[in-house]
Amino acid sequence: MNKKTRSARSLTTKLAISAALLTFLTACANQTVLRPVQLDNYDPEDLFYLAGKGPVKTEVIGNPFNEAKPQVDRSTTSAMTGATFRPKLAFDTEVPPEQNSPYHVVMVLDAPTNARPEKLCANPEDAYRPASTQPGGSDLRVVAVYCVNDRRLSSIAGTAPRPASSSDPRFHKLIQEATLNLFPLDNPDRRDGNRLRRIR
Repeated sequence: MNKKTRSARSLTTKLAISAALLTFLTACANQTVLRPVQLDNYDPEDLFYLAGKGPVKTEVIGNPFNEAKPQVDRSTTSAMTGATFRPKLAFDTEVPPEQNSPYHVVMVLDAPTNARPEKLCANPEDAYRPASTQPGGSDLRVVAVYCVNDRRLSSIAGTAPRPASSSDPRFHKLIQEATLNLFPLDNPDRRDGNRLRRIR
């Protein structure tokens, strides 16, 4: 093993440990629990392309609050915006037609336990058909998926004590932590031979 390879693996290990420590410390602080991010051909270099295109198209599924859906959507995308390592990405439910990007995010609020992230890029509404557990309860569960067309690139699920509203700081914190971990700095499993070609 040459020096360059050892250095790259060492950096990957440090990044993975740092991400795990960040999630653990955050969970201890505010009872937010995040499952490890699932990566499928995720390439962090694509994020710079995304940042240059404008806000990332985001579909918010579900409404766990007694509020108008557009308000919940705005609160969700507002919490997501800037909650990435680098570059800082913006998110919106509506983007200009000329943006024409195949990359998008699905954020499911009050997601049932059987919501399958690998299926949500193609059929987001299927998150609630059928549900093995009904939404509600003492905790709020979210599932976030980063997609290219109908293929998953990364996904993450998290829970936190149920917030009172979409303006509750606990809701913003849960969404921000899910977004941060949805777009990690590196993909340890990625190899040059199986990188997904960037679609423009």
